[in-house]
Amino acid sequence: MMEANGFKRRLEEAKERCEYLKLIFQYPASDRAIIKRGYVLQIFDNSFDFDEDLDGNVTYSYDYIVEIKKEEVK
Repeated sequence: MMEANGFKRRLEEAKERCEYLKLIFQYPASDRAIIKRGYVLQIFDNSFDFDEDLDGNVTYSYDYIVEIKKEEVK
């Protein structure tokens, strides 16, 4: 759970700074990582709302995040 708290803090920071992010998720049933790009909209205890480039406004859990990177807007 400690790592989830670290990701939550990083997402809160990105929201404050209006950073464009690349999120990398690894789900147990998937053979490959899932990459999502966009902006953090809201932060909750167990999840966050994200304005994803392709999917629009979505809610994700912290559970399967493996990496968060700041990216340049393309």
